[in-house]
Amino acid sequence: MHPETEYLRSIAEEIAARQLPETINEPQADHRLLVEARRLEKAIAVTLRSIDNFTQRDTYHNDTLSKLVDICDFLFEAHHRISPDTRVLLDLLASVRQILPGEISPLLRLSKAFVYTQRGLIKTEWVAYENILQRHEIDPKLIVIAAIPFQRFIDGNEKLYWGDYTWLKGYAAKLGAIDWENADCNSKTEALMSLLIGRDFNHDRFFIYCKKYIMERVATLNTKKRRLQEYAVCEKLVMEDTQIGLPAFDRHANQVSVRLLKWIKEETEAVKTSDSEEYIGKLSVVWNIDTLALFFKLLWDNKVFRDVTLELFSQQIAAAFSSKGKGDFKAHSIFGRFYVKERPVLLTLEALFEKLLEDIRLYLK
Repeated sequence: MHPETEYLRSIAEEIAARQLPETINEPQADHRLLVEARRLEKAIAVTLRSIDNFTQRDTYHNDTLSKLVDICDFLFEAHHRISPDTRVLLDLLASVRQILPGEISPLLRLSKAFVYTQRGLIKTEWVAYENILQRHEIDPKLIVIAAIPFQRFIDGNEKLYWGDYTWLKGYAAKLGAIDWENADCNSKTEALMSLLIGRDFNHDRFFIYCKKYIMERVATLNTKKRRLQEYAVCEKLVMEDTQIGLPAFDRHANQVSVRLLKWIKEETEAVKTSDSEEYIGKLSVVWNIDTLALFFKLLWDNKVFRDVTLELFSQQIAAAFSSKGKGDFKAHSIFGRFYVKERPVLLTLEALFEKLLEDIRLYLK
């Protein structure tokens, strides 16, 4: 243990040992603890400012903070509340952090007392943001996911670190600054997704939400070309939202943008290698192939279409029509029935042409 903090810890141990039920609500901090904390604050400041080597200074700074966190936790657990003694340690930690605020390790564990004091403030902050998100009609499922960084401080069940706290502060600042009315996105839900990708919110639930969101967008498209274009658009948006160098929500997991881009690439390759391709506007007819073939042969004979061979014409018909309940027509089958003139087929077409002629004459009156 650092000699600088040994005496402080011994005082804390004595305080904890004498905490009987009738004295646990002492209104003032222990005088020795208060005097030692003030002395230690000045000594730590002098030592830090005298160390020129960055590595040595960084090690001393964060190691000292870690020792003070341990002592603060010791008192908090003894009192089960923010007692005057615990408050002395919280104030000491705040003062030491302020000496070199830019050199605090993100791996510094937060004291339980600090998390306890922040719970109410963070809960109030989230309620305000939640109301804003609901007012802008953000997808409720995404709002629940967006609450996760706030909720882990509110619940206070996880071991939390300085990096978790600074990440939350940066995230909250972005939520507070976003211009919902002029966000450069297709929807306000997408604007929140963009913000979360930019902050590298790499929680699994958000990653899964993004995947499902993209899949729903792609599912509305019925051609391979349009699906590939949509995946390309999503890839571009993810890359534009990605910010290099910012800390991740979970430092042990990959960037959410890296995971999304990998997944989009895999989905794109799957679409490229798929065998099937749908045709836009393929019409389903109730006629059989003989009726369909003769009908279009009559149109072809009467020069309704531009010059084209019957072989190619049969392929175009097969590409544009399918039989209701029986599936696709084959081009060679259509070509082989162009000259079939069975009586039932002729009667079907005659009845159609008579009805069409009747309708046309009605319009001419």
